Amino acid sequence: MLDEKKITFITCVNDEEEYAECRYYLNRLSVPEGYMMDLISIREAPSMAAGYNAGMKSSDARYKIYLHQDVFIRNPAFITDLLAVFACDEQIGIIGVIGKRNQGFYPIEKVMMWDTGKVVDNERIWHFDYPWKKMTFAEALAADGLMLATRYDIPWREDLFTGWDFYDISQCMEFRKAGFKVAIPWQETEWCYHNTSYVKLTQYYAYYKRFLQEYAGILGDDIPAKTDRYTYEKEENYAQAIEELRQGVAGLFGMGDRKNLRSLLLDSDLKKSIYLREYASIVQIDWQEEQTHSKKCFWEQGMSADQLVEKLRKLKYMLKRIEYTDDHSQKEQLKQEYSRYAVADVCSRYVLDKDRVLREITDIL
Repeated sequence: MLDEKKITFITCVNDEEEYAECRYYLNRLSVPEGYMMDLISIREAPSMAAGYNAGMKSSDARYKIYLHQDVFIRNPAFITDLLAVFACDEQIGIIGVIGKRNQGFYPIEKVMMWDTGKVVDNERIWHFDYPWKKMTFAEALAADGLMLATRYDIPWREDLFTGWDFYDISQCMEFRKAGFKVAIPWQETEWCYHNTSYVKLTQYYAYYKRFLQEYAGILGDDIPAKTDRYTYEKEENYAQAIEELRQGVAGLFGMGDRKNLRSLLLDSDLKKSIYLREYASIVQIDWQEEQTHSKKCFWEQGMSADQLVEKLRKLKYMLKRIEYTDDHSQKEQLKQEYSRYAVADVCSRYVLDKDRVLREITDIL
């Protein structure tokens, strides 16, 4: 029997630092009186669906929240607000913060499917059109897997989705097959920040085809009238090319090849690519520090691309804590480890309330 007063957050973890930051925000949530909250982390999961099934089976909570490790919940009243949505309608089985209300699942990068809800995604706010004015929720066809909350246990389709794509839309279809609703709540401000990094899409379109085949019976008119094999192959080839490009750029960092990296990421259109944004930021910071003879050096000798990206990410975490929670406890670490150019560059790229955050740390720049 499920515990009606228990809320469990289930997360597949392969990055301990990122999950620690996720937990920082979870630990700040207000828990309604009479309820209890716990966390389940699944490591070495062979797929997202398999990991979530393991978490589901190990919890007796009525309310299970399946959360990406790179999602930081900004809304301290998140649990209360979520329970209020579930209380509106017993047929609401699953809730997400962004989703799809209108028809048409197309074979393009998944975020382009969505048309309802809100989320902060790195430096962007995805603020999609709402079909209502401050109503509690809108019914949707599907929701994004960055955060999915359920109050009924339905197995995730690990038999079909053996990787990291389309497991979430599949689960929404499973809830719809069982007669439940998918809901996207009204959010005055975005409940979640999604700290997305580069995601490999080399298997994305294969799972997309599997998704269409499995759910043709309930998708109906939502299935594109024509599936073009050339389109699939073109997109798959593009995803593979992006992966090869990133590996090549990472190799240049390993060799310390500043000349070619600056040519690629300061003087060409590649600096605008979302697939290379962390690398572009690192090269920009390094160049500014060199030009100004900064005493602090972001790119220290011998550092790999992975080490540099991790250093960049830690700086981003510090700035986001100031933006979202007014936590200034790491200001001294900011001052000791990062130059003013590093702080300013990362703030300009990843902080939405840039002016306020910069004002609050002016004394260390």
